[in-house]
Amino acid sequence: MRTIRLVIVWFFVSIAAYAQPLTIAKTLEISPSSPSAEHPPPSVAKIAVLTAPKVIGRYSQSIFNVALATTLGITPSGCEIRHFTVPDESPESLRKALDEIRAEGTRAVLAPLTSTGTKNLLSLNTDLNIFVPTVHKRDFPDAPANIVFGSIDYVRQIEALLPHMSDSIAVFYDDSAVGKQLKASTEEVFVTYKGAKKTFTAYAVDPKGDNIVSHLSKPAQFNKKSVIFHVPVVKSSLLAAHMTFTGVKERNILSTQINIDPNLLHLTQYHDRKNMIIANSLVEFPPEIYASNALMNNDIAFDWVHYASSVGIDCLVSELNGTPRSYTMRIVNNQVIYPIELLRPKESGFEPLRP
Repeated sequence: MRTIRLVIVWFFVSIAAYAQPLTIAKTLEISPSSPSAEHPPPSVAKIAVLTAPKVIGRYSQSIFNVALATTLGITPSGCEIRHFTVPDESPESLRKALDEIRAEGTRAVLAPLTSTGTKNLLSLNTDLNIFVPTVHKRDFPDAPANIVFGSIDYVRQIEALLPHMSDSIAVFYDDSAVGKQLKASTEEVFVTYKGAKKTFTAYAVDPKGDNIVSHLSKPAQFNKKSVIFHVPVVKSSLLAAHMTFTGVKERNILSTQINIDPNLLHLTQYHDRKNMIIANSLVEFPPEIYASNALMNNDIAFDWVHYASSVGIDCLVSELNGTPRSYTMRIVNNQVIYPIELLRPKESGFEPLRP
């Protein structure tokens, strides 16, 4: 019978005149039953989870929880997970953390970094095996072979929606770096495949969604168009509801992973979303991984960052132990290739789009 031993290790780093960064490490060792002289303990895989709480917020702890749960589901031979937190994603902070990770004898790292953090990580030329679940290889094509990327592919999701786009589209996008990138990607894909003579219009949605009403003040201009939502679920719900209220007769409403969220079903009426088609890449759920994460209340069914982190732990454990991966998605050119399915938000859930 398995036992779980939780050891909290705090590294108090003396603060010099220029305030050296503090790295905090937490350890969970998952081991089989106590070894005997006849049965010595097997070598235990060691994985570090490296996060910057001030940068990624709540994801710092929740990703660590996903790592623990996923490990519990797939490693009968045992595994040691250590959580290293850094004050920021600067090269100095990342270098210090990687040095500590290496000193612990750990060679595998799950690093949910931003694009800036990933750029800084690559500048360090580390030879540790690192899985970055939050960034796509497309953004760093020259990354070395020891860095694997696990972000879902928004560009491929947009391409999957192309057959359902009319010749005139209106894009509502979040006024943020991610939203602007999604808008730019949609325009590039649309113009490339549909032709420059087709109509593309874009509307930036402010942080509180206050300008949604003004954007929809002339509802007739959206009639027969494909309306694309690159905004989070609350703003998408406001947009869909106001389109219904103002009498917009769109061809359809299209969106990507950002709106595969059960809150969409609670925040909208069915007639608000009946024309919606959403691309989804969270398709495969190995039973042992899904069950262990469900026990710890980790959402890997709808939160793609959690899902990609689970894929990353599975990948790292497979490399360390020389065992088959539980997830079967291919890894091509150091990038996880996720499947894409198109869903409709129906009355009580998301259902596959019927031909």
